[in-house]
Amino acid sequence: MSEVKRPCVGCGNTDDHPRHVIGLSMDTHDDVYWHVDCHANNGCTVCKGVLEGMKPGLTGDDMRAHLTKEF
Repeated sequence: MSEVKRPCVGCGNTDDHPRHVIGLSMDTHDDVYWHVDCHANNGCTVCKGVLEGMKPGLTGDDMRAHLTKEF
């Protein structure tokens, strides 16, 4: 489990689950945080690609474990 908890703009939940971070401005370092699955459901092709081949329904710690496992 990660230490940093951030809100997801898609669902509003604050946690440390895997995120797609979108930088809005290099000058102010403003970022927007989406859960990978929330963003994929909102049409993000990058997040859809991350979820391809993954067991459907993985979220949170289970998704992080899948994304960080060594092959």
